[in-house]
Amino acid sequence: MPKDKNQLMKKNTMENTNEMKDTNRRQFLKTTLYASIALGLSACGKSADADAPAHTSHAGMNHSTPPAGVPFDMTRLISGAPFAAPALLVFDALEHHVRAAALNIAPSKQTVTRDGASSQLWTYQTADNNAHGGAMIDAFEGETLRITAHNHLPEATTVHWHGIAVPPEQDGHPHDAIAPNAAKTYEFTLDADSAGTYWYHPHPHGKTATQTAMGLAAPLIVRSRTDPLAALGIPDHVLLLTALQLDGNAQIAAHTMDEQMNGRDGNVVFVNGQHQPVMQVAPNSTHRFRLINASNARYMRLSFGGLKMTVVGTDGGLLAQPLPAQSELLLAPAERIEVLMTFDKKLPQVKLQALPYDKGWMDGGMGGQKPILTTTDLMQFELAGEAVTSVIIPQKLRDIKPMGQASITRRIVLTEHMQMSMANGVHSMKMDFMLNGQSFDMNRIDFSAKQHAVELWEIVNQTDMDHPFHIHGNHFQVVSIEQNGKITPIQYLAWKDTVNTRAGQTVRLKIAQKHTGVRMYHCHILEHEDLGMMGQYEVLA
Repeated sequence: MPKDKNQLMKKNTMENTNEMKDTNRRQFLKTTLYASIALGLSACGKSADADAPAHTSHAGMNHSTPPAGVPFDMTRLISGAPFAAPALLVFDALEHHVRAAALNIAPSKQTVTRDGASSQLWTYQTADNNAHGGAMIDAFEGETLRITAHNHLPEATTVHWHGIAVPPEQDGHPHDAIAPNAAKTYEFTLDADSAGTYWYHPHPHGKTATQTAMGLAAPLIVRSRTDPLAALGIPDHVLLLTALQLDGNAQIAAHTMDEQMNGRDGNVVFVNGQHQPVMQVAPNSTHRFRLINASNARYMRLSFGGLKMTVVGTDGGLLAQPLPAQSELLLAPAERIEVLMTFDKKLPQVKLQALPYDKGWMDGGMGGQKPILTTTDLMQFELAGEAVTSVIIPQKLRDIKPMGQASITRRIVLTEHMQMSMANGVHSMKMDFMLNGQSFDMNRIDFSAKQHAVELWEIVNQTDMDHPFHIHGNHFQVVSIEQNGKITPIQYLAWKDTVNTRAGQTVRLKIAQKHTGVRMYHCHILEHEDLGMMGQYEVLA
């Protein structure tokens, strides 16, 4: 054998050996990192309610190794059923505009496959245990809601009324956990001019991602008796979008390390608990759609088959006037949007789709597989019946005033940090998601603010991916977005409680808190929230 060929074989053998060592090292570090993150989450969850029984569901994030098994077969899903609105939470009428209801938070078996397999979910249920898509709260401005939440889960939970301006003690703060087999009564008044599309979900310390991944999410609609769109008499639909991760047995899968780092996108997207439902619409009819992204981390780049839609509302309700028609929009996790769609009589079928969107990807050098971006069909619309006369959209929807001069500027920097260690000869790794260089501490108040004072916040994203940023307590107005040194002012006024920040972006917003007390602010990729990308501040009189 020639000498150069011997050398080549020796070189190839060494390269293969080194590659195997590198692969084994990546896998070892990946498993170590997974265990490190999971242990941190378990510790967080324990501090929320030390006396609560351990969460034994395979959906928990306290596994030391990624789940194994056959992937879920998407062809098994029940699809094409008639569209159904969420079940309503039933309220009793009391005096002085106070309405009371009982809300059950409990395990629920739901059939989502054609072969009849039952998926074990956790859901918000009505008194008769109807859990279809989560129990929707539907109320009017000015009403006081008294909701008694009964926790039938094996662990502590809370109920956070996302976007509603309620006092801190009614906000479902992690400090106010409801123990298993216990109940808590939430009572709050819906402010004047608060009509909009909201939702509610759990917010326990260290377990928000796990519990939401199990299915805990539901709509909350606040209506106005002077809504100019309601006066048009057009159909009004709530579309709660959830993204669950089903395993080969149609059960909620355990979180993987990649999901902990990047958030759970889910392999199945449901609309009000249904997979790809079908809605019949009259030709030329205009419909109002209230879209809610209630997923852990999935970004929804939405399109009605390329048809033009008119945005009329955001997180905090109607805009001052409709925006110019557009063919697609981006809905980050926790965001809501209201659109008007007119179905052309020339198109017998239209699909609502989630188009590919690259939110960025973290892998920390561990060799994780970045997801393949694809288009996902969410639901279908079919023309049926006689054509109707098109409506004229009013050009004034409500009054929104600029918030005025800020009294203080705050800078909130989003970062992530991976620490590797060889202490005592043992590989270890820790992943931190931080705000201003700190991970969340239940016992730390990051700063104080003055009640009713207008503040300018600069949200600076120094990470490798998008983060939706949420502030509890009050809505805010986004004033500008800066990218690569270019500042783009926002040309319209809107009330928001969640805003997306892309990698390298600085988003500037103005906010003023109505209530005194402790408020949360955090990334709404729920896995990141649980792993530290959250803070709290106190509003003082």
